[in-house]
Amino acid sequence: MAEEILVGGVEEIVKRLVSLGIDEIGLLRGVKEEVEKLQTIFTHIQLVLQDADKRQGGDERVKLWLQKLKEAAYDAEDILAEFAFDGLRRQVLAKTKVLNFFSCFASLPLKFKTAHSIQNITKRLKDIDEKKDSFGFNIDNTPENVIPNVDAARDTTSLVNESDVFGRETDKVKIVDMLISTDAPTTTLSIVTILGLGGLGKTTIAQLVFNDQIVKEHFGSMMIWVCVSEDFAITTVWFKILKEIDSSSAQSESSSKQELQKKLEKELSGKKFLVVFDDCWHKDLDKWEELILPLKVYGAAGSKVVVTTREENVASNIGSSYTHDLELLSDDQCLMLFESKAFMEGETKNSNLVKIGEEIVKKCRGVPLAVKVLGGLMRSKRTEQEWLVIQDGEFWELGGDVQKQVIEILKLSYNNLPPKVRQCFLYCSIFPKDYEIRKNQVIRLWMAQGFLQISKEGELMEDIGEEFIRILCRISFFQFAAERETDEGTKLFYKMHDLVHDVAQHLSRFECKELVDAKDEKINENVRHLSLISNNQTLEIPNGINKVKKLRSFYSFSLYGGFYDRLTVTTSLPKLLQLRFLRVLNLSRLPLKELPSSIGGLKLLKYLDLSRSEIERLPSTICNLYNLQTFYLSYCVKLSELPKSVVTFTQLRHFYTYRFNPNCESPRGLNELTFLQTLDILKLCEESASEHIAELEHLNYLKGTLRLQNLGYVNDVEALKKANLMGKKNLNGLDMDWESGTWWDDVSYRVELLEAFQPHSNLKDLTIQNFQGLELPRWMTNDFALPNLVKLRIDGCRKCKEIKSLGNLSYLKELVIVRMDSLRRIGEDHHNHQVAKSSTTTTTGSEAAAILYPRLEELSICFVPNLEEWFENSASIFPKLRVLELIGCPKLRSMPNHFPSLQNLNIDEVNNTDMVRSITENITSLTSFSLGGSSSSSSSSSKKEEEEVARMLGKNELLESLTVIRLSLMRYFPDFSGLQFLRSLHISNCKALETCILLSPSLKYLRIYNCPQFQGFLSSNEEQIGLPSSSSSSSWCVESLSLEDCPSILRLQLQGFTQLRELTVRHCRGLQSLEGLQPLRNIRSFSIGPFSEELDHFPFLDAMEMGNLISSLRSLSIDGWSRLKSLPEQIQYLSRLESLYIYNFDGMTDLPEWFGKLTSLEDLTIWRCKNLMHLPSANEMRKLTSLRKLEISRCPLLKERCKPPTKRCGLGSGSSEWHKIPRITEVDVDEEDEDDSSCLSRLVNKMRSNGD
Repeated sequence: MAEEILVGGVEEIVKRLVSLGIDEIGLLRGVKEEVEKLQTIFTHIQLVLQDADKRQGGDERVKLWLQKLKEAAYDAEDILAEFAFDGLRRQVLAKTKVLNFFSCFASLPLKFKTAHSIQNITKRLKDIDEKKDSFGFNIDNTPENVIPNVDAARDTTSLVNESDVFGRETDKVKIVDMLISTDAPTTTLSIVTILGLGGLGKTTIAQLVFNDQIVKEHFGSMMIWVCVSEDFAITTVWFKILKEIDSSSAQSESSSKQELQKKLEKELSGKKFLVVFDDCWHKDLDKWEELILPLKVYGAAGSKVVVTTREENVASNIGSSYTHDLELLSDDQCLMLFESKAFMEGETKNSNLVKIGEEIVKKCRGVPLAVKVLGGLMRSKRTEQEWLVIQDGEFWELGGDVQKQVIEILKLSYNNLPPKVRQCFLYCSIFPKDYEIRKNQVIRLWMAQGFLQISKEGELMEDIGEEFIRILCRISFFQFAAERETDEGTKLFYKMHDLVHDVAQHLSRFECKELVDAKDEKINENVRHLSLISNNQTLEIPNGINKVKKLRSFYSFSLYGGFYDRLTVTTSLPKLLQLRFLRVLNLSRLPLKELPSSIGGLKLLKYLDLSRSEIERLPSTICNLYNLQTFYLSYCVKLSELPKSVVTFTQLRHFYTYRFNPNCESPRGLNELTFLQTLDILKLCEESASEHIAELEHLNYLKGTLRLQNLGYVNDVEALKKANLMGKKNLNGLDMDWESGTWWDDVSYRVELLEAFQPHSNLKDLTIQNFQGLELPRWMTNDFALPNLVKLRIDGCRKCKEIKSLGNLSYLKELVIVRMDSLRRIGEDHHNHQVAKSSTTTTTGSEAAAILYPRLEELSICFVPNLEEWFENSASIFPKLRVLELIGCPKLRSMPNHFPSLQNLNIDEVNNTDMVRSITENITSLTSFSLGGSSSSSSSSSKKEEEEVARMLGKNELLESLTVIRLSLMRYFPDFSGLQFLRSLHISNCKALETCILLSPSLKYLRIYNCPQFQGFLSSNEEQIGLPSSSSSSSWCVESLSLEDCPSILRLQLQGFTQLRELTVRHCRGLQSLEGLQPLRNIRSFSIGPFSEELDHFPFLDAMEMGNLISSLRSLSIDGWSRLKSLPEQIQYLSRLESLYIYNFDGMTDLPEWFGKLTSLEDLTIWRCKNLMHLPSANEMRKLTSLRKLEISRCPLLKERCKPPTKRCGLGSGSSEWHKIPRITEVDVDEEDEDDSSCLSRLVNKMRSNGD
């Protein structure tokens, strides 16, 4: 059955045409008769399609007949859709009172044209109808396929569901043993290949290994998963590796191999890592060697790579240390997998079906994918006869070609899908292989193509799409990939297995076309859906795109991970907009400044994505897209304004404007969008805020999160009531912001306003920001009003004095209370409670046993300066709280203090030490603890502070991260030798701190900041005398050490810090001796200075002449002072230095000529060198062949000399340095509107991001 698409798509088009409501599109009488003839012919043809589908595989004449039918059906649908658009246009214009006498006559030519076109199609169909009789097709009078019940289908909940894997434990153990083997390798990098045919479970085994706890402990955080796929680009794979390590470490614009190699060196050098390359195909030995080279060169001993592939040549070419041939599953293992898919959990299995299942499984020949697919298929079949049909199917007679047999099994599952689901599945072939398909995205694409037809009242197309996805998941055509929290909410992603994608592409190959990095490839004129896939920063639209006149979808995909930097074929966009049958147009991420006005001519367009583009304005003709259902404008930060009104978008269902230009106001006319489900932001303007918000009245289909901004402008309670938030039962989240607007003075009126905002009880996420009333609404604390609330944020309600108890919100998991200046009390009034308690003699058992905040996991109370107490009338509270944050609550004296599950505690600016003690005294489960004091702390002695810290540390032996801030009386940091898991220690603003004993062997990150009395570190065998011994032989595992603003350090020894990779010594002006730089073999980043103003030279750098820094250092930041006339000459020997930051060398007038020796330098920043006038000579600057970024800030004399010449003046003395720098890719000379503090902060962050 090579052409199944012919029926899979045609059958649904025919059904749509047969069921077309003729009166709805307002046809002329003669045209109406033609359409009725058309429908009659389609009705006759519909009865034989099932038999034609069965016979086309063996009869080329039937195949050709179906092909002609398909073309005629598509053409008929397009013509009638255009005519329906004209009817819709007239309805819209009538509503907007634009329709006039002449508008009615304007549509007459179209009606006559439509009549003529339908007559032509009818003639074609008559021939097709007459031809069918010659084939002798059997007539099918059975009802159309019913969509199987999928309510019991099990949704996967993680990338790999181990309970869904059978017979692979031995494979997993073998590969895990290989990965954690401590045998001395002959090379730094070992490669393990998992080899097997498609569908055998190679990716599943790799996932099991990747998620194994032993493997995680062995490789730590350096575990990287990259899906490679066919014909990969090396730079793309390297970029994916960098992004897996740290999403902020590699900018998407950095596309050259040299740049990515250097970033890989930064991230991988000296580290043991595991990299999984999944789904590798390419056999080119040179390409593989280039791909793997950075991993071999930079990785530490013990690093491993796992490769999954079908190709034996791949395994040999990449030099595998071990190849694991994945074997077929046994019949017993296959049967367990099959039954897990074919029968529902707990179902009593029919013994006859089990026997038939055993025979079916034997024919799967041990291929898990085939077993899963058939098992999913059989779940919807409940009779023996249906199972026997599969058992005796012809597709089993394929000899020894297992791969071909698997594909035929997939086709069998496809053919058993309802036609409605088939066409949805085939459409997914437009997505690239291994692409993560966003659930909402694909549903809206199906909807735009008309695939999701409503069959009963009250049904939504989106709900039908969700059901189709469940069906595709059940038969393993879709596999759950990820669930991600984004700025726009939770999003679900799915993937298609390679073989499944192959089947979809094969069956849809005449309708769907995929172009990869190709501009001039010829496209068949009958292609309906086109996807352009780019592996780099260039998108190439074919020049002949306008010849594909029947195109319905144009979608661009960037696999590079960033934004396109240019549209290479700019003349092609107007050509693209000539394609009048387009339903889907995706121009996301393109650097388009504006759209041609011709976009308004796309009458059938239903899906338009301009998100993340550089669009600055929308043409007025955009409002002519009356059919538009989905409109993406998110992250269009340059867009100057939205359409003034969207009243013409009567079919709009999803409107995304998240994080667009903040100066844009939301359009009017929302009341006409009665189908609207997604409206992520409604931004009100002062002049018409009340009328605008009232437009929400009938938008009761709204879903997701609705953000209401500038509510302070609303002055009409009746308008709020009219908005009817309580009627929005499908809303998941509501964010209400009153930031703008100052008109309200009536306190009671403010409360009445907020009471009118009561949402539906289904709401799960609520944010109230900047409300200026004295109290919050009653409905917010009522479990009956918000029984499903999971997240609550109260922010900036500065006049609110009290928050009633929220403990009855039984599903609440996250509570944030922040910036509440007047808030004094949370919970019940303690005094009133005592009075009430004294007036009664007994307490009921239910009251005593009540659990408050039963599901709360995260609690944050920040910057609430007048909060005094939090009282709850229950002994059982916060049983599941994991994270507690109390910051900026200096008057807080009491709150509940029972936290049996707490792991993360942050207390800062809470002055009552007794209360802090009551919170911490019973906690033993912390993994992260941050403690901040206050200038007004009530502690009376340093000993008291030291004892308190020691007490808290002693009870939490699992602590991994510790931060101590502003304990102003603490002289000695307590012994923390018992903290065997401590990795990070940060001490800042402890004015009396003198020394710290380093005992924890696990400590990796240590920072001490602004401790003016701090003198140094002590090791375990020394007394606390304030100075470290020069004879210490202790060794620590610290990788990052930062000492800043500690002027009392006179002598610093680094011999014991043998693992150091990053060293910062800044503003330690008393430092006289810095010893132990020479042995530091791993140091990558060094930041030093300034020192005493009396010095006229930069100390401590002479050790660099012979030290290991010459070969290891990549980033250097050096901070000078006014008496220094030049940079330290030793810098010239740092031949591998990539980033150099020079600050505050006011005495320096010229950069030295030896600068040309820094041939690896990529990034040079010069800041606040006020007398600097000259860069090195042009000859020396030309030697800096790697330099691509130059930033000059607060250097007024140099700034003048670096100005580019004007045409009028030419190269004058004012631009004497310009000729030295124009070849540098990025040049930034000062930022006029930036103050010193923000500029310095930006530069420091830049330095840290470029450091290791």
